[in-house]
Amino acid sequence: MRRFYVAQQNITDTIVSITGEEAHHIANVLRMHPDESIIIFDGSGWDYEIRLQSISSRLVTGHIISRTLNSAEPPLSITLVQGLAKGEKMDFIIQKAVEVGVNRIIPIHCDYSVVRLEGKKPTARVERWNRMAIEACKQCGRSQPPPVEMVSGLEDVLKKTADRPRIIFYEQSKERGLNDIINQHRRLFLEQGLTVFVGPEGGFSPAEVHKVQEAGGWIAGLGPRILRTETAGLVALSILMWELGDLRA
Repeated sequence: MRRFYVAQQNITDTIVSITGEEAHHIANVLRMHPDESIIIFDGSGWDYEIRLQSISSRLVTGHIISRTLNSAEPPLSITLVQGLAKGEKMDFIIQKAVEVGVNRIIPIHCDYSVVRLEGKKPTARVERWNRMAIEACKQCGRSQPPPVEMVSGLEDVLKKTADRPRIIFYEQSKERGLNDIINQHRRLFLEQGLTVFVGPEGGFSPAEVHKVQEAGGWIAGLGPRILRTETAGLVALSILMWELGDLRA
Protein backbone atom coordinates (compact mmCIF):
# COMPACT_ATOMS: atom_id res chain seq x y z
CA MET A 1 0.00 0.00 0.00
CA ARG A 2 1.34 3.46 -0.90
CA ARG A 3 2.69 5.64 1.93
CA PHE A 4 2.36 9.41 2.34
CA TYR A 5 3.55 11.93 4.92
CA VAL A 6 0.99 14.25 6.56
CA ALA A 7 1.60 16.89 9.23
CA GLN A 8 0.06 16.05 12.62
CA GLN A 9 -2.20 19.13 12.58
CA ASN A 10 -3.96 17.73 9.51
CA ILE A 11 -5.11 14.61 11.34
CA THR A 12 -8.21 14.48 13.56
CA ASP A 13 -9.71 11.48 15.36
CA THR A 14 -11.42 10.29 12.18
CA ILE A 15 -10.43 12.47 9.20
CA VAL A 16 -7.15 13.24 7.44
CA SER A 17 -6.58 16.26 5.18
CA ILE A 18 -3.75 15.97 2.67
CA THR A 19 -2.48 19.10 0.92
CA GLY A 20 0.46 20.35 -1.12
CA GLU A 21 2.69 18.01 -3.11
CA GLU A 22 1.16 14.88 -1.57
CA ALA A 23 -2.34 15.90 -2.72
CA HIS A 24 -1.01 16.68 -6.19
CA HIS A 25 0.72 13.30 -6.33
CA ILE A 26 -2.42 11.40 -5.31
CA ALA A 27 -4.73 13.31 -7.65
CA ASN A 28 -2.63 14.04 -10.73
CA VAL A 29 0.23 11.55 -10.78
CA LEU A 30 -1.27 8.39 -9.32
CA ARG A 31 -4.81 9.36 -10.33
CA MET A 32 -6.28 7.58 -7.32
CA HIS A 33 -10.02 7.35 -6.70
CA PRO A 34 -12.35 7.61 -3.70
CA ASP A 35 -12.58 4.41 -1.63
CA GLU A 36 -8.98 3.42 -2.43
CA SER A 37 -6.76 2.94 0.62
CA ILE A 38 -3.36 4.41 1.50
CA ILE A 39 -1.06 4.54 4.53
CA ILE A 40 -0.05 7.87 6.05
CA PHE A 41 2.46 8.69 8.77
CA ASP A 42 2.96 11.93 10.69
CA GLY A 43 6.34 11.53 12.38
CA SER A 44 4.86 10.44 15.72
CA GLY A 45 5.57 6.73 15.27
CA TRP A 46 2.08 5.75 14.12
CA ASP A 47 0.86 4.54 10.74
CA TYR A 48 -2.73 5.26 9.69
CA GLU A 49 -4.68 3.29 7.11
CA ILE A 50 -6.88 5.74 5.24
CA ARG A 51 -9.83 5.26 2.90
CA LEU A 52 -9.89 8.16 0.46
CA GLN A 53 -13.07 10.25 0.31
CA SER A 54 -12.62 13.39 -1.81
CA ILE A 55 -9.73 14.01 -4.20
CA SER A 56 -8.47 17.19 -5.86
CA SER A 57 -5.02 18.51 -6.70
CA ARG A 58 -5.13 20.90 -3.74
CA LEU A 59 -6.91 18.83 -1.10
CA VAL A 60 -7.42 15.13 -0.51
CA THR A 61 -9.49 13.92 2.43
CA GLY A 62 -9.79 10.45 3.87
CA HIS A 63 -11.37 8.50 6.70
CA ILE A 64 -9.12 6.78 9.24
CA ILE A 65 -9.73 3.02 9.19
CA SER A 66 -7.05 1.97 11.66
CA ARG A 67 -3.99 3.20 13.53
CA THR A 68 -0.92 0.98 14.08
CA LEU A 69 2.32 1.60 15.96
CA ASN A 70 5.10 1.40 13.38
CA SER A 71 7.58 -1.45 13.93
CA ALA A 72 10.30 -0.32 11.51
CA GLU A 73 12.00 2.16 13.86
CA PRO A 74 15.32 0.74 15.12
CA PRO A 75 16.02 0.13 18.82
CA LEU A 76 19.48 1.70 18.55
CA SER A 77 19.73 5.50 18.55
CA ILE A 78 22.45 6.75 16.18
CA THR A 79 23.34 10.31 15.25
CA LEU A 80 25.34 10.59 12.02
CA VAL A 81 27.73 13.54 11.80
CA GLN A 82 28.60 13.65 8.11
CA GLY A 83 31.30 15.77 6.51
CA LEU A 84 29.82 17.74 3.63
CA ALA A 85 30.20 15.92 0.33
CA LYS A 86 29.53 16.99 -3.24
CA GLY A 87 25.98 17.16 -4.60
CA GLU A 88 24.61 13.72 -5.35
CA LYS A 89 26.98 12.04 -2.91
CA MET A 90 25.40 13.90 0.00
CA ASP A 91 21.92 13.07 -1.29
CA PHE A 92 22.87 9.40 -1.43
CA ILE A 93 24.30 9.51 2.11
CA ILE A 94 21.13 11.09 3.55
CA GLN A 95 18.88 8.62 1.78
CA LYS A 96 20.81 5.51 2.78
CA ALA A 97 21.38 6.66 6.37
CA VAL A 98 17.61 6.96 6.79
CA GLU A 99 17.06 3.54 5.25
CA VAL A 100 19.61 1.89 7.54
CA GLY A 101 18.06 3.53 10.60
CA VAL A 102 19.79 6.67 11.93
CA ASN A 103 17.61 8.98 13.99
CA ARG A 104 19.52 12.26 13.53
CA ILE A 105 21.83 13.68 10.87
CA ILE A 106 24.18 16.64 11.32
CA PRO A 107 26.09 17.85 8.23
CA ILE A 108 29.44 19.38 9.16
CA HIS A 109 32.00 21.66 7.53
CA CYS A 110 35.44 20.02 7.78
CA ASP A 111 38.99 21.17 7.19
CA TYR A 112 39.21 19.08 4.03
CA SER A 113 35.66 19.70 2.78
CA VAL A 114 35.49 20.52 -0.92
CA VAL A 115 31.96 21.88 -0.51
CA ARG A 116 31.38 25.17 1.33
CA LEU A 117 27.78 26.27 1.89
CA GLU A 118 27.42 29.98 2.54
CA GLY A 119 24.68 32.62 2.59
CA LYS A 120 21.23 31.17 1.97
CA LYS A 121 22.57 27.91 0.58
CA PRO A 122 22.74 25.99 3.89
CA THR A 123 19.07 26.64 4.71
CA ALA A 124 17.85 25.66 1.26
CA ARG A 125 20.04 22.58 1.17
CA VAL A 126 18.95 21.39 4.63
CA GLU A 127 15.28 21.87 3.73
CA ARG A 128 15.86 19.72 0.65
CA TRP A 129 17.64 17.04 2.67
CA ASN A 130 14.76 16.91 5.14
CA ARG A 131 12.35 16.35 2.25
CA MET A 132 14.62 13.56 1.06
CA ALA A 133 14.54 12.00 4.54
CA ILE A 134 10.74 11.92 4.40
CA GLU A 135 10.84 10.34 0.94
CA ALA A 136 13.28 7.70 2.21
CA CYS A 137 10.90 6.90 5.08
CA LYS A 138 8.09 6.35 2.59
CA GLN A 139 10.23 3.87 0.71
CA CYS A 140 11.69 1.94 3.65
CA GLY A 141 8.59 1.87 5.85
CA ARG A 142 9.77 4.08 8.71
CA SER A 143 7.35 6.52 10.33
CA GLN A 144 9.68 8.97 12.09
CA PRO A 145 11.83 10.92 9.61
CA PRO A 146 15.17 11.71 11.26
CA PRO A 147 15.83 15.45 11.29
CA VAL A 148 18.66 16.76 9.16
CA GLU A 149 20.00 19.66 11.21
CA MET A 150 21.64 22.88 10.06
CA VAL A 151 25.21 22.59 8.80
CA SER A 152 27.59 23.09 11.73
CA GLY A 153 31.25 23.30 12.63
CA LEU A 154 33.05 20.69 14.70
CA GLU A 155 33.05 22.68 17.94
CA ASP A 156 29.27 23.14 17.82
CA VAL A 157 28.72 19.48 17.01
CA LEU A 158 30.83 18.34 19.95
CA LYS A 159 28.62 20.45 22.22
CA LYS A 160 25.43 19.10 20.64
CA THR A 161 26.52 15.48 21.05
CA ALA A 162 28.06 15.68 24.53
CA ASP A 163 25.29 13.50 25.99
CA ARG A 164 26.32 10.27 24.24
CA PRO A 165 29.37 8.21 23.24
CA ARG A 166 31.17 9.13 20.00
CA ILE A 167 33.10 7.19 17.37
CA ILE A 168 35.10 8.94 14.64
CA PHE A 169 36.10 6.95 11.57
CA TYR A 170 39.60 7.73 10.34
CA GLU A 171 41.23 5.97 7.43
CA GLN A 172 44.68 6.34 8.96
CA SER A 173 43.66 4.85 12.28
CA LYS A 174 46.09 2.33 13.71
CA GLU A 175 43.90 1.78 16.74
CA ARG A 176 41.18 -0.78 17.34
CA GLY A 177 38.67 -1.79 14.73
CA LEU A 178 34.99 -1.04 15.12
CA ASN A 179 34.17 -4.56 16.33
CA ASP A 180 36.56 -4.23 19.27
CA ILE A 181 34.89 -0.97 20.34
CA ILE A 182 31.42 -2.49 20.00
CA ASN A 183 32.34 -5.56 22.03
CA GLN A 184 33.84 -3.49 24.82
CA HIS A 185 31.05 -0.91 25.05
CA ARG A 186 27.98 -2.79 23.84
CA ARG A 187 25.82 -2.09 26.89
CA LEU A 188 26.77 1.60 26.92
CA PHE A 189 25.75 2.03 23.28
CA LEU A 190 22.47 0.19 23.77
CA GLU A 191 21.59 2.33 26.78
CA GLN A 192 22.76 5.73 25.57
CA GLY A 193 22.95 5.46 21.78
CA LEU A 194 25.96 6.88 20.00
CA THR A 195 27.21 9.49 17.56
CA VAL A 196 29.34 8.50 14.57
CA PHE A 197 31.58 10.92 12.65
CA VAL A 198 32.24 10.27 8.95
CA GLY A 199 34.53 12.61 7.01
CA PRO A 200 34.06 14.26 3.60
CA GLU A 201 35.87 13.26 0.39
CA GLY A 202 39.22 14.28 1.86
CA GLY A 203 38.57 12.67 5.22
CA PHE A 204 39.15 14.30 8.60
CA SER A 205 42.27 16.27 9.37
CA PRO A 206 44.53 15.03 12.20
CA ALA A 207 43.49 18.11 14.21
CA GLU A 208 39.79 17.22 13.89
CA VAL A 209 40.41 13.64 14.93
CA HIS A 210 42.39 14.88 17.92
CA LYS A 211 39.53 17.19 19.00
CA VAL A 212 37.01 14.37 18.93
CA GLN A 213 39.39 12.11 20.82
CA GLU A 214 40.01 14.85 23.40
CA ALA A 215 36.24 15.08 23.87
CA GLY A 216 36.14 11.39 24.78
CA GLY A 217 35.53 9.87 21.36
CA TRP A 218 37.00 6.62 20.08
CA ILE A 219 38.91 6.40 16.81
CA ALA A 220 38.00 3.47 14.58
CA GLY A 221 38.97 2.13 11.20
CA LEU A 222 36.89 0.21 8.66
CA GLY A 223 39.41 -2.31 7.42
CA PRO A 224 42.53 -2.17 5.25
CA ARG A 225 40.95 -0.36 2.28
CA ILE A 226 40.17 3.35 2.01
CA LEU A 227 36.44 3.84 1.45
CA ARG A 228 34.72 6.73 -0.26
CA THR A 229 32.72 8.98 2.05
CA GLU A 230 29.41 7.71 0.65
CA THR A 231 30.57 4.13 1.24
CA ALA A 232 32.16 4.60 4.67
CA GLY A 233 29.02 5.85 6.38
CA LEU A 234 26.84 3.13 4.92
CA VAL A 235 29.32 0.41 5.94
CA ALA A 236 29.78 1.80 9.46
CA LEU A 237 26.05 2.23 10.08
CA SER A 238 25.29 -1.23 8.72
CA ILE A 239 27.84 -2.85 11.04
CA LEU A 240 26.44 -0.97 14.04
CA MET A 241 22.85 -1.86 13.19
CA TRP A 242 23.83 -5.50 12.64
CA GLU A 243 25.66 -5.76 15.94
CA LEU A 244 23.45 -3.55 18.11
CA GLY A 245 20.22 -2.90 16.24
CA ASP A 246 17.65 -4.84 14.25
CA LEU A 247 19.50 -5.39 10.97
CA ARG A 248 19.45 -9.18 10.80
CA ALA A 249 19.49 -11.67 7.96
